[in-house]
Amino acid sequence: MPDSPRPRLYEPPAPPRPCIERWLILISGFLQTEGQPTGFVRLWSELHHTHSGPYSRVELRAWDDDWHDLAELIWRCRPRDNGVDVRIFAYSWGGPSAMKLARELGRRGIRVRAMALCDPVYRDRWRLWRTLFPWPEIRVPTTVGEVAWVRQRRDWPQGHDVVAEDARQTIIHEPRIVDCGHTYMDDSKQFRQMAHVIARMG
Repeated sequence: MPDSPRPRLYEPPAPPRPCIERWLILISGFLQTEGQPTGFVRLWSELHHTHSGPYSRVELRAWDDDWHDLAELIWRCRPRDNGVDVRIFAYSWGGPSAMKLARELGRRGIRVRAMALCDPVYRDRWRLWRTLFPWPEIRVPTTVGEVAWVRQRRDWPQGHDVVAEDARQTIIHEPRIVDCGHTYMDDSKQFRQMAHVIARMG
């Protein structure tokens, strides 16, 4: 008589693939660290309190972080339909870094929903003196949906012009002028209000 089939052990269903659907990424300026009482640390704390959760991350990053690694993390944690919502907030040298991150995400098929920039300052890796001249432009990749920003005209360094690589793909709003020096821009009420609007919009 053939052996009776062995009873099958219970196999629990595979757990759902963990995913993060929404990323709010704050990129601080030159010489700022997460241990300092800066306007960006305060903004991060406010956004973290309001928007972080099981499927939403609020990250505070330095301007010289590894954007390839962060883009890879976002890609690996994305939902299966690739419908990840990324919004970036950046100050000073964090502005060019935001563009680097957007390009890294674009290589992985991920768009940036919106950016909020605070007096973004152009940075040339080899010619830092260009930071002090008004003519450089910060070019926004086509993978960014829209950009809202604030700038000041009181001292140096000061925000450089923000220009879309393709105006059909990216909306660049007119900048709001803030009457304070560059050092205090990330503490400005105008920028913080703008950042909260960008974080909440549908």
